[in-house]
Amino acid sequence: MKKAIHAYAVNGKTNSGDFFLGPATKWHFEKNIVKEKVEWTNMDVRSNFSEKEADYVNEFDYFVVGGGGLMLPDTNENNISRWQWPVSNEALRKIKTPLYVLGVGYNLFHGQTVGNSENNSCPRYKTFKSNMETLIDVSEHFSLRHNGDCERLKEVIDSKYHSSVKFEFCPTIEYSKNYLANNNDIRCRRPIPRDIYAFEIKDDRPERRYFNLSREDFYKSLKDFILHLLSINKKVCVLSHDGSSSFKSYLDNNNVKVNFITNTVASEREIIFNYLKIKKLFCTAGHSQMMGYALGCEIVSMITHDKLKYFLEDINEYTEDKYIDVNYDDVYEKLIRHAG
Repeated sequence: MKKAIHAYAVNGKTNSGDFFLGPATKWHFEKNIVKEKVEWTNMDVRSNFSEKEADYVNEFDYFVVGGGGLMLPDTNENNISRWQWPVSNEALRKIKTPLYVLGVGYNLFHGQTVGNSENNSCPRYKTFKSNMETLIDVSEHFSLRHNGDCERLKEVIDSKYHSSVKFEFCPTIEYSKNYLANNNDIRCRRPIPRDIYAFEIKDDRPERRYFNLSREDFYKSLKDFILHLLSINKKVCVLSHDGSSSFKSYLDNNNVKVNFITNTVASEREIIFNYLKIKKLFCTAGHSQMMGYALGCEIVSMITHDKLKYFLEDINEYTEDKYIDVNYDDVYEKLIRHAG
């Protein structure tokens, strides 16, 4: 059996999206890329990758990087690559094993650039641009998880690399569907009816998520909508796939009592089962949007990050009834249309 090494966020047990990326990416690679079973070894994508590590991965038959929103400058900030994988151009050139970059996200938030500067001549921008072009050049396969991501990256890299940048859905989508289809015990346990209205609100980077309104005003609109749902006897919960809990605390502090479902359990079975309880999912979280969609939830994307818009565009559902642009829409007015 051939051997592969997989670089991803291996410490993602408290984030169900990152947790699913491990088995999902491996499964996708075996099923759709090489079409054979392989023996796997894991590597933390956020650890420094020098020429010594390149020599190590060259002992394997395949080297897989991704998925996840790795192209982000402020998580695992470094001067080597300017994204989450701190790999130098020199180390990339040392890799001789076939390299596959699968379903990665170009994950910039509002007002954020790869160099945190609009000046494309700044050193940080140049580092990222050069590193991306080298990575694409040495990769056997290079894909991003949204067409919108592909277009944003093409604005950075030279045109001769554009044809090598492919769109490929995040592997958690197909993997979630397959896992459910092949586990009869989960399908037999699934709640009938699915009747929970769930709210997944991310805690990170509030200054970038809420730039045209305050987080307090957003939370108030959600609270008022939840009170309306409760008044018409709907079941409501707050869902968290990564430990985010500020919205639940806000509701508690305003004497609005709803259930809390945590998906930070690091169990594929229980995470999937939690989604099967949900009728309608209102979310600001990219992986909850994708996995909820894959598992049959009605999705209302509350856009505080372009990746939610990009995914809706990719599935041809970027329509007024499928999203709320948190910073520009009347949040409560649009929410109230989804009470049925």
